[in-house]
Amino acid sequence: MGTLALQRRPPTLGVNDLDEILARLAAHGIDYEPVETYRSGVRHGVVLDPDGNSLSLAEAPTR
Repeated sequence: MGTLALQRRPPTLGVNDLDEILARLAAHGIDYEPVETYRSGVRHGVVLDPDGNSLSLAEAPTR
């Protein structure tokens, strides 16, 4: 029988101004991965803490 490997996705928080939040985090030395924009218009970024834990931030498209 094979082993089932599960990938853990970071929790995702919906935010209103992704760029502002990422800039504030960066000002405090907190790194993040490049922001992705999906076809739906959702913008998504992943924040990394010093221990390698991650938190996902997503911003819905403006209407």
